[in-house]
Amino acid sequence: MKSLRKTILDGRNSVGNALGSWLRPRMGAIGTRCRLAARVRKANAWASRHPRRTFGYVVATLAMILVCDIIMTGARMESKDPDLQTIAKVEPIFSGFRTIQANKEAQRSRLLEIAGDGQAVKHELDSLIAVRHKTHADSIGIIRRYRQLEQIVKSLKQYDNNEKD
Repeated sequence: MKSLRKTILDGRNSVGNALGSWLRPRMGAIGTRCRLAARVRKANAWASRHPRRTFGYVVATLAMILVCDIIMTGARMESKDPDLQTIAKVEPIFSGFRTIQANKEAQRSRLLEIAGDGQAVKHELDSLIAVRHKTHADSIGIIRRYRQLEQIVKSLKQYDNNEKD
């Protein structure tokens, strides 16, 4: 099994090779038409005869590009004033998010409360069923507790179904 890094590198290399094989004839035709190879040879010959001038031209060009970039960046920064109105509009979103979180927390605590009530009713029901000689009141209590437990289970199942949707 190939590693993810090797897979990505292989994909990148295949795309690069395909792009290179597509561009090579087109760029070769442009180079031939403009006689770029001869001009590059001529420029290299001049640069080898005048190394100080070449160095000066390169440094001056790079310095000019740096200064222009700094000026352009400064001009862009001055033109962009912070738009506080759009930032202020974010507050209702956070308020709504807080409300949703509070409602979820209330629902979660109510669910835990119902589950606790269900356990208490189940323990009462178990203790009533465990009595050997039941009275009429015990039998009615068993039926009531059983119905309560059914309602609790039904509400918990309904909550569980709503969570899945």
